[in-house]
Amino acid sequence: MIQLPTLSLPSAGQLLVTLVLLAAISPFVVFAVPQVVGADDGFVVLSGSMEPALSPGDVVIVDASGPVEVGDVITYRTGADTVPTTHRVVGVVDGGYETKGDANENADAGLVGPGAIIGRTILVIPLVGHVILWVNTPVGYVTLVVAPLVLFGISELFAWARREPEATTTGPETARSDSGADAPDEAVEVSSSDASEVVSDAGATAGTVGEATAPQSAETVAVAAVDLKLTLLAMAALLAYAGWNVYREFTVAAAPDPVSVGALTGGLLGLLFAGSVTVAAWRATKSAAGTPPPLALTDGRGDVEVGDE
Repeated sequence: MIQLPTLSLPSAGQLLVTLVLLAAISPFVVFAVPQVVGADDGFVVLSGSMEPALSPGDVVIVDASGPVEVGDVITYRTGADTVPTTHRVVGVVDGGYETKGDANENADAGLVGPGAIIGRTILVIPLVGHVILWVNTPVGYVTLVVAPLVLFGISELFAWARREPEATTTGPETARSDSGADAPDEAVEVSSSDASEVVSDAGATAGTVGEATAPQSAETVAVAAVDLKLTLLAMAALLAYAGWNVYREFTVAAAPDPVSVGALTGGLLGLLFAGSVTVAAWRATKSAAGTPPPLALTDGRGDVEVGDE
């Protein structure tokens, strides 16, 4: 009978924590990748000209594919280097759109041409813009991006420092006499460079060891698979976030910030290093699994042969 393993279901607390984390991360994912909700761009509201519909710190997700009608809230550009404006369409005059902020008494000066429209608002995410604006500051970037990575690296260093080095040693060989009786408990170490005879207390020659391995100790650094996975995820997240920052700075100012470029470079190098370590560990494990262990053969008279196959 084959016994199937039982699947352990997450507890109510773990499920609640997972749902809370997903709810907290989802707005930022939608802002960074608005295509997940079928939109094209995301913007942070900076002024209160659209209150109470939109407040400073809200995020608007806009769609460029739908038609614009009177009553829609649109985001448009008023110049090449200016911040986009988000106002409501209150009329159509000679093929242009007349706009006005809900909190303003008068309509905006001039008409908005169809080519200046970025898109119409299809989703509003309250308050998320405050966090996004703070993260784009040096303090926020260090707090939410650099500091967690540094703390993760420090914790790994402490864990590695507390880990005792692993030593690989060979146990004492047991010699047998011609009569098949076990030799005394005294262990004789035989080096690989000088094969000698092991003699029991009774004077009988037990045999010659052809190739014996001396006790060796090697200090190695063991990295758990979960550590490699976490490192890969952290480096991928850093690379994606830094790349997004560089792209936005390129589109807005045509010159990315050196901090963003440095973070992008660090994330790329970290991802390549963690990936190479993971691939090397996978190849070593696969190679070790395909190599059979050496065989120790004896003819019953005490001669021990160590096979190479």
